[in-house]
Amino acid sequence: MHPLVLVLLLGVLLVSGCTRGPRAVLDPVSRDPGQDHWAIASYYSHQAAMSRQQAEELTNRAVVYERLFGQESEWVTGTRLLAQFYEEAAREEERLASRHLSLVGEGQVPSPPTRSQGY
Repeated sequence: MHPLVLVLLLGVLLVSGCTRGPRAVLDPVSRDPGQDHWAIASYYSHQAAMSRQQAEELTNRAVVYERLFGQESEWVTGTRLLAQFYEEAAREEERLASRHLSLVGEGQVPSPPTRSQGY
């Protein structure tokens, strides 16, 4: 075997051996007290913020479309409907975040979200 291939293979094995073990899988629909409801609530709060940002961007885009194509344009109507969808999604995500915060037990300490949790 070529020495360079051997060095690369050894490097891959070392890197894969140094990664963290399996992480806990969060179940966002679970009411199980064993779940990290702080992390789930943080996830939903983050999703709500992203949905609100998307709604705001779409609302701004609808204003531009209105200037270009007129108030009754399908572009304007469709964009406003999509912005409304994202606003409703944000409200639902905030509701779910609140629900998970209410499920937090007395002894559960908040855990800050990490990149490994996918936020």
